Amino acid sequence: MLTTSQAAELAGLPKEQFRSAMSKERKNGKEFHAPKENWPDKRTPMWDEDRVRDWAKARKKRKKRKKHSD
Repeated sequence: MLTTSQAAELAGLPKEQFRSAMSKERKNGKEFHAPKENWPDKRTPMWDEDRVRDWAKARKKRKKRKKHSD
């Protein structure tokens, strides 16, 4: 499990940009939070490290493809 700061760092994004990206993903039906019962308290959202890592890798691949197609 990761804090928001840790998850943002793993994704290579500023914390606010990470939160915004995760909000968009949630609207598209994708969830990256760790199960709430695993959070240390209800006010501190925790992120699933594997999901965030996979998302970040896929995001980097999309950016590379986009660069090459320009």
